Amino acid sequence: METSPASYLAFTTTSHATADDSSRAAADSALEDLIHQKSRILSKKLEILGAEMWWRLHIASRNLTSLEEDKSRVQDMLNQLDVAANYQLREHQEKRVLYQSLFQIETDKRSQQVECWRDVVNVMRDFLAAWEAHEQARVRAIFLNNVGTGTA
Repeated sequence: METSPASYLAFTTTSHATADDSSRAAADSALEDLIHQKSRILSKKLEILGAEMWWRLHIASRNLTSLEEDKSRVQDMLNQLDVAANYQLREHQEKRVLYQSLFQIETDKRSQQVECWRDVVNVMRDFLAAWEAHEQARVRAIFLNNVGTGTA
């Protein structure tokens, strides 16, 4: 059984086209899997960074509440000393230490607020970078889906 050159050429062209389509589909699938994997990783990173910001703000809130309670206790002690001083008609030397404590508490509050916002800004910077990468991966996936269907 002899084959003409034209039929052989048609057979090999069809075979190569089928192989090319198959390898292109495999490459498209691998690329799509890669993009979806990257998107899942970035999505998880966004969740973690969001949680980090929430926890840092929560810790700062607890610390500031604790400092306010300390300040209130020191102010109560100052008031008690004032009552005792009025009763004994003299100033107490302990007031100086208590006023220093109040000043230190206010300094600690300001430091806590500055540190909190510094931490949040750093995490927010990472959050925005991850969000940008996530959105780029999403846009690439949409583009590749449209190119694959021929609608682009």
